[in-house]
Amino acid sequence: MKAVRGFTLLELLIAIAIFALLGLGTYRMLDSVLQTDKVTRSHEMQLREVVRAMAAFERDLLQVQARATRDAFGDPRAALLGEALDSPSIELTRNGWRNPLGQPRSSLQRVRWQLRGEQWQRQYWTVLDQAQDSELQVQQALDGVTRLQLRYRDQEGAWHDSWPPAEKNPADALLALPQAVELIIEHRRYGELRRLLRLPEGVPERLQQAPEQNPEDPSDPGDDTAQEPRS
Repeated sequence: MKAVRGFTLLELLIAIAIFALLGLGTYRMLDSVLQTDKVTRSHEMQLREVVRAMAAFERDLLQVQARATRDAFGDPRAALLGEALDSPSIELTRNGWRNPLGQPRSSLQRVRWQLRGEQWQRQYWTVLDQAQDSELQVQQALDGVTRLQLRYRDQEGAWHDSWPPAEKNPADALLALPQAVELIIEHRRYGELRRLLRLPEGVPERLQQAPEQNPEDPSDPGDDTAQEPRS
C-alpha cells in the first residue's frame, strides 16, 4: 500500500495564519462599511431636519394673513411682528391651520419662530387673541443653530432689521406686511444657510390688478403682461 502523507505542523500554522489575516481584513472592511453607513444615516437625518424646518418656516410665512391680534394684556400686536433682539424672532398670523377633528376654532393660527440656545423653535397659540390662561405650545424645529438673523424688505425696497418700521403710522403698522423676508441661520454642520422668501401680499399692486378687457371684444386680454396668481 502507498503511504498517505499528511500536513506538517509548519504547513498548518501557515494556513491558520493566512485564514486569520483574511478574517481580520474582512472584519476591518465590514466595520468600515458599517461606520460609513452610520455616519451617512446621521448626516441624512440632520439634512432632513434642516429641510423640514426650512419647509415649515416657508409654509408659515407664505400663508401669512394681515390679521392683527391682542396679547394676554389686551395690547395689540401687528399681523407680522419682527423683533431684533439678542435672539431675533418673527411672529405672525397664518392661514391654513388644519382642523381634522372639526373643533370650534379658527383656521387662522398665531405662530412665532425664535432661537433658544441652539434650538430653533416654532411656537404657537391655540387662540388668536390671547387671554391670561392662554398656553404657548412649543415645537423643536431644528437643533445645532448657533445664529439667527432676519431682515424685512418693505414695498419701497428698503431693508429693516425689525418689522413693522418705526416710521409707519401705528394704525397702518398693525396690518402692514413686508414684501420679502430674508432668513439667515448658522448651523454647526452646514454653516450659513440663507433663504429669501417673497410674501404673496408683497406682489406689486400693478401686478395684482387684473387687466381691463375691451368692452367691444371680450376675448381681448387688455395687454401682454403676465399676471401673477393671487394667494
